[in-house]
Amino acid sequence: IIIMKLKFLLFFFVTLVGCSNPGKTDKQEAMVIDVPLRTNEHEVKLSSFVDSISYIPLETKDECLIGSVDKILVTDDAYYVVDREKTQSVLRFDKSGRFVRKYGNRGMGTNEYLSITDVNVYEDKIYIWDCSLKKIFIFSSDGCFVREIKTNYSADSFFVLDDSWIAFCGDYKPNKEYTQKELCPNVLFVNIDNSQTVSDLFFNKNIDNSGIIVNPFNFLCDGYLILALDNVIYQTSSPSNLEKKYIMQFDEKYIKAQEAYKEKIAVESVAIDQIHTLMKDVPLLLRFLDTPSFSFVGYTLNSNFYWGIIDHKQADSYIEASAYAKNPIVNDIDELAFFMPLMAHNNALYSLVPSDKISSDEVLGRHVEPDDNPIIVKMELK
Repeated sequence: IIIMKLKFLLFFFVTLVGCSNPGKTDKQEAMVIDVPLRTNEHEVKLSSFVDSISYIPLETKDECLIGSVDKILVTDDAYYVVDREKTQSVLRFDKSGRFVRKYGNRGMGTNEYLSITDVNVYEDKIYIWDCSLKKIFIFSSDGCFVREIKTNYSADSFFVLDDSWIAFCGDYKPNKEYTQKELCPNVLFVNIDNSQTVSDLFFNKNIDNSGIIVNPFNFLCDGYLILALDNVIYQTSSPSNLEKKYIMQFDEKYIKAQEAYKEKIAVESVAIDQIHTLMKDVPLLLRFLDTPSFSFVGYTLNSNFYWGIIDHKQADSYIEASAYAKNPIVNDIDELAFFMPLMAHNNALYSLVPSDKISSDEVLGRHVEPDDNPIIVKMELK
């Protein structure tokens, strides 16, 4: 039996901590959102913004058995599943769920990586980042190796802007080679053609991040970027440039708590067992997804979990769903899938559920065994 580890489906229960001091950004005015941060429960029905839900079982056969789902990517004609565990590669499925091919191989040989840190797809090319080797391996859509890119920057996630520029997010890794005036960059833009680099967003180099748990995928779909203890949602609007898109405006007491925590970790180490107590009044951004109709912001405060919904059709009005230690979005459409979106593409949200959670052949369109590959959940928005 395959034990599915749908890691992102548990992101509400992940604590992210760190600090960030913005460096240069462009001058475009960001939208400021006054965040209520309700402490009482306020559930929102899925039907208020989702038009329909469909389920796409991913084909199961020996060459594409998925051990863990670390990330999914969605394009117009394919789903890409990042599996660091069993296949240790990137698996491509067409929109019906049929397996197409896998990309990359783990090993010590030519064109092989030791581990997968992050993956991007850009214009039918697949980019696999191995932070341990500090290399990106690029494959064509038919699976052929194209080239590898070497850098000296340690990063947890990256985003491909165009054929030349790649943005890396090192989060709070020191990256001392790029230190400027006692500050280390959270983000580094790299031109893979001429090795030009541009740094952006900075943090105090004295921060000891040994007790800091950070988001493994700071860069989200469409080049959006979130950082622990930074209340700004950024977007890579062009090479070597970060644009502030949204500023989450929390109450003054929460801002003071956040600043106090930043100052503390800049001068001393914080043990993991102290983090919960020290951050009980510190709100943390966890996720952001953008579509033409709505944008969605996931955040937490202590054990309260929130989804903020920006309605672009209603002059960017803001609705906050809140609940204690549970998902504040209620699936009143079919009561099958939880609202845990991993990716946005066009006007739909995508997530995954294990095959043993949905057994109805009528819903899935074909028979699925409990130990088959997971099922893609597509939520078409209104």
